[in-house]
Amino acid sequence: MNTFRFQTDRQEALRQQLVELPTLAGAEDPARYRPHREPHPLSRSRESSTAPTDHARARARLPRRILLTAAAAAIGSMVVGHTAVIAQSAHAAGVLRDAAERTISFVDPKPKPGQYLMVRTHANWLVSGIDAAGNQTNSMNVQTIDVYVPGNRAEEWVLRRDWGDAGPVPTDIEVIKSRDGNFYGGGPWSLLSAEEIAALPRDGQALYDHFNSRYTGGSASRDEDNFVRITDLLRTGLIPADLRAGLYKALALIPGVNTSEQTNFDGKTGIAIGRAEALRAGQRAEIIIDPSTGLVIGERTIMTYAAFGFGANEIVGHTAVDYTIVNSAPK
Repeated sequence: MNTFRFQTDRQEALRQQLVELPTLAGAEDPARYRPHREPHPLSRSRESSTAPTDHARARARLPRRILLTAAAAAIGSMVVGHTAVIAQSAHAAGVLRDAAERTISFVDPKPKPGQYLMVRTHANWLVSGIDAAGNQTNSMNVQTIDVYVPGNRAEEWVLRRDWGDAGPVPTDIEVIKSRDGNFYGGGPWSLLSAEEIAALPRDGQALYDHFNSRYTGGSASRDEDNFVRITDLLRTGLIPADLRAGLYKALALIPGVNTSEQTNFDGKTGIAIGRAEALRAGQRAEIIIDPSTGLVIGERTIMTYAAFGFGANEIVGHTAVDYTIVNSAPK
């Protein structure tokens, strides 16, 4: 097994750009990702229950209906100076442009024929359910998801998932094999096919315009919708370097995006790119990248207000993503 190693010494140049900026106080139709407008059958519900559905298995997210309930209260309590927001966004744009330039010069790890790129996601996600009295319950659950991408992507992909305590059976582990990573019957794991990824523009402004023009009223706001769609693609760990670079430049064009230095769930330090959504009770979503490679190495979701039983700035989602070349996949 050959473990891919990040060039951590190269992070320092980008870290020097980071100033101590305060974190802001405190949809999902995949057809919209596509270069063309053909419909796609995948519908990814973010709401989870005590017995996860196939769509809930694909990703775990904080239930949106709870957060939208307090939208008015969130707006009333969120007081951020307009000048400070502009300063943070401008600073983030500079960091993202630098990350894009470093990404372009990075060569992604590629498995040889017969090998696999294993993308491991080690996650601590919020799981919501209903108790016997009809009350909503929330708890955190640690999972591990290994996706084995063959050197020849036309061959069978493999997913191994350790559900932790969230599965139908505690410590449930599943192994799924599928062409194109279509593990749960709704489309490729990368959200787009190789052909669709190739068809997307690489220019940051063109990518921003692509996503922005496809807004149909989903999410809490247009800016959140653009941010979520771009980061949903990036978080798969399967986006090529040239497209990652363009997507970082596109993120820099979204109002409210800012950056800070954070650690992923496994303790690796990187640059967090995030924004807080007032219409979602100040929920802040972040992706964490290795600045020397532009690879996504994790995510965080933070409740920036004390509400619904969560403390102020409590982390309700935290992941680490790692990349390894391996010689075999689970049978």
